[in-house]
Amino acid sequence: MNRMAKYSATACFLSLFGSVHAGDYREIEHPPSGTSKLIKDSYVVEYSADDFTDKIEEAKVLFIPQDFRSQAAFFLRCRPYYTNFSVQFLEREDALKNRDGSLTNESAKFAKHGYVYNTKHDLKLISSGNSATIDADVGGQTNHLTQLFKTDVEKTPGLLGMSFHFTFNYTEMPDFRSASNTSAAITTFNILTQAIQSGETLTLQLDGRRGPDRTFILDTQRMRSAVPQEVLEFCLLNRQLIDD
Repeated sequence: MNRMAKYSATACFLSLFGSVHAGDYREIEHPPSGTSKLIKDSYVVEYSADDFTDKIEEAKVLFIPQDFRSQAAFFLRCRPYYTNFSVQFLEREDALKNRDGSLTNESAKFAKHGYVYNTKHDLKLISSGNSATIDADVGGQTNHLTQLFKTDVEKTPGLLGMSFHFTFNYTEMPDFRSASNTSAAITTFNILTQAIQSGETLTLQLDGRRGPDRTFILDTQRMRSAVPQEVLEFCLLNRQLIDD
């Protein structure tokens, strides 16, 4: 399909309606070499497709940076009715503390999962002269640096795994499931998909509030080369938002 390493496993599942055949695929842009088992500076794509129709049923697209200490990971989790787009990075807890030494946590109900920080940050999206500033809910947690991939960054006191994400709900959503799209999600979807379609770099400038400002770069030309076209279409390019 492309230059990525590809692994395929076909599984047969029995249901009340007979046999359903699904092909499961995993592709790694830069597989680990030598004795290292860590994947770095690489796209990892996992998806399932019906063997008879080749219709994709679900997919995950993950970009693992070369150095998670200073760069961000990008993640797409794609389902028939919606796609989640998230960005993960690291920050020191001390950089986010208020003057009284506390951490703002507007979603304290998630503290039991390790989330000790949550508040809105200004996020500017820029691509080929098209730009917009939106509110992004940014969270920081202590339980893990990331659950998506193995990293050589050691878990140390005061180091937070940071993330912000958007959910894109599509018109395929069943009527019995109540769902809508926030204005921030709509803006992000439009700029992200336009950037991918045109191959223009997407720049995300995050206001750090008390912490340092951060700039993350999504190389969409590389993304288009590394991720199968049918996966990009299923996740983003061939989809329409509810109430769009």
